[in-house]
Amino acid sequence: MTLSTSDEKMADTLKMADGCMAAALITALFGMIYEIFSFGVFSFAMIYAFGVFAAGGVFWKIIGRKHRMTAAFPASLWNAGLSTVTVGLLLKGVLDIYGSGNSLIRIFWVLGAAELLAALLTLLIAGKKRSAPEKVFKTP
Repeated sequence: MTLSTSDEKMADTLKMADGCMAAALITALFGMIYEIFSFGVFSFAMIYAFGVFAAGGVFWKIIGRKHRMTAAFPASLWNAGLSTVTVGLLLKGVLDIYGSGNSLIRIFWVLGAAELLAALLTLLIAGKKRSAPEKVFKTP
């Protein structure tokens, strides 16, 4: 059984969204185990870090169903943005549990937001290029 190109891209979108859910589960398990050994100290950043991948995967699945296509480059940028924000939250959680802070954690937010925005813009640009009518050359 062969799939059309749009069906293959939809399958890739679903695989990526399932990968995001797996990453959310791993992040939640990491946060839970880290806080078990933190002697009763907790951090909301550590608790809710899994939500970045969970919400990001669901959002990407919705976009994939709506546009019926996703290119590899925007998907890679999207995953990089989600990973950057998640690492920033986990690092903030570790520092909160340790009892200190650092202003450089803002770099994770800025860089992650830039990657997510770049992913959406490249997806939009790729969608416009695909929807443009292609010139058909007739051979004599």
